Amino acid sequence: MQAVILDVGGVLLVPHFETVAPVLEPFGLSVNASDAERAHYFGARAMDASPEAEPGAGTYTRGYLEGIGLGPEDLPLAQERLRAAWSVPNLDVWRQQVRGSMLGLRKLADSGVKLGIISNSDGSVEEQLRRGRICQIGEGFGVPVLAIIDSGIVGVAKPAAEIFRHALEPIGVEPEQALYVGDTRRYDVRGARAAGLVPVHFDPYELCPESNDHAHIADLADVEALL
Repeated sequence: MQAVILDVGGVLLVPHFETVAPVLEPFGLSVNASDAERAHYFGARAMDASPEAEPGAGTYTRGYLEGIGLGPEDLPLAQERLRAAWSVPNLDVWRQQVRGSMLGLRKLADSGVKLGIISNSDGSVEEQLRRGRICQIGEGFGVPVLAIIDSGIVGVAKPAAEIFRHALEPIGVEPEQALYVGDTRRYDVRGARAAGLVPVHFDPYELCPESNDHAHIADLADVEALL
């Protein structure tokens, strides 16, 4: 493999626990960074499992809250409060780094593989990654990458194959020579496969029911073994 292209949400960043803790405190739940990170993957699983063609944000928040341990009687009110807390720019919410991902990203960069980013977002991904000193195009405080593709900028979102092509051109590889690492089957695995890339499911809690359909990793450092 010549390139690794990464999702942002669920691979590099998750909603910061400080945006969640005040919402759940009245329900008797104390939320820390580890709780918030784990809950994200239950939200992603809920999106994957939804029978809806285009599941809404409520599907994610419900899965998230169930994953964090909230009882069914409290879900409607907690969902309403969480949606309100997250009704701000992504920059203010998606800012907690996934544990181990920076180490894994640096390890990939040191291996010499070409790196890129593709994310469904609101146009702020490049700034998010720059602020977090995670990565940037060219030199900077983070890891250098060759492309950062944000659906809010290019006007097409995963799982559409076109968004993957936006990254392949500046990276300069053929689809079959690129791994795409994402945290959902619906958007990442299916989208990457449709575009001809090799999908890798970032699934640290082994929530995916399709264990034999595609590669899975629990830590970004595990990608190197797939190259």
